[in-house]
Amino acid sequence: MLYHGIIIIAYALTAVVIAVQAPQYVAGLDPIIGYWAGGVFFLLCALVHDFIMRHVERARFQRDLLKMRSDLDMAESGLDRFDNILGKLAGKDGNIESFASEMQILRRLLRQLSNEKQPEDATSQAAGEEEEIVLSENEEIAEQTVADEDVADDDTEPVQPLDDEILEIVRAGLQENKVDLYLQPIVRLPQRRTLFYEAFSRIRGPRGEVITPGQYLKVAENTGLISTIDNLLLIRCVQLIRRVRQRNVDIGFFVNVSARTLNDTAFFRQFIEFLDENRDLAESLILEFAQEDIENASDVVETGLKTLARMGFTFSVDHVHRLDFDFAVLGKRNFRYLKVAAVELLPGRPGLPMDIHPDDLREALHRENIELIASMVEDEDTVIGLLDVEVGFGQGYLFGVPRPPQSVN
Repeated sequence: MLYHGIIIIAYALTAVVIAVQAPQYVAGLDPIIGYWAGGVFFLLCALVHDFIMRHVERARFQRDLLKMRSDLDMAESGLDRFDNILGKLAGKDGNIESFASEMQILRRLLRQLSNEKQPEDATSQAAGEEEEIVLSENEEIAEQTVADEDVADDDTEPVQPLDDEILEIVRAGLQENKVDLYLQPIVRLPQRRTLFYEAFSRIRGPRGEVITPGQYLKVAENTGLISTIDNLLLIRCVQLIRRVRQRNVDIGFFVNVSARTLNDTAFFRQFIEFLDENRDLAESLILEFAQEDIENASDVVETGLKTLARMGFTFSVDHVHRLDFDFAVLGKRNFRYLKVAAVELLPGRPGLPMDIHPDDLREALHRENIELIASMVEDEDTVIGLLDVEVGFGQGYLFGVPRPPQSVN
């Protein structure tokens, strides 16, 4: 403004000089005409000033507009990259809402983990108040990879970490995102074609060693960390299913659901809401429950299971200790799989208590669309015995130990 004011004053003074001095320099010039000449000069200078300033402002506006367009292009490019990242994380199905819910769960897990450093008595007192998705570990926790068999055969005490050391490894693993998803195949017999996987969790130690549930389960349960581990397992499994479905929609994944989840009314409701946001994965995600937990299920749990069944999720019964089920009721509740230890199914064995003849078990399950899976299959003789009693699926070390997804075909 000062710059423009100085210019205006300059040509205004010039106009005054013209108006006053023109009659003196031009003989016979009427002073009125001199005033008119000064006024016209001022007006012309004002018009030229206005024209120049408009041109300058227009050029400045164009520069600003070009900069805004450049910034907008950069912002759109950044949004495209961000959308691409979200798309890869959420899968080609574009389930961004589900991905956002997973991020909320992860934030809650981080808050929970920061609170887990309280004393054990305080932790156990608050455990019932945490709202969290809890999935239990399958109790088949003794598996080792072939490369670890020599280590497993070595009974020397020094190689076994102490509880305090394991606790620190678990805490560090959770904080540093070293909880890994492992998969064990479930195959169709006799072809041995993999149709399902069961999900397990492993924790990587500071030196790259793998900590199995057999080592950390008791410590994690005593310190309240097991729920955090299981929550991460669920999220990893859901993300894995999204990636796998891009190539093969026929593969199913079993995830074990613990009694703690079922008995936490407030949290079981959140668990159902989470699965509702992932109902597009219902055909690929099988929820597995222990027989004891199903038999002792409360009315709230039964209502929740009915809700999940209406969403399209199917269920499996694990840790079976009796076979005197009402299979018709089990089928109506959307239970489609029954896991029984292979040794209990072999011919000539006493087997588990049941209300029907063992030879009629397969037919009874078939009528209710329930598949029988023999677990803990460890040798070829067991497979031969299972084929004699027409068991359709098998799971165990013979068909594959739990391995990371990247090493599974």
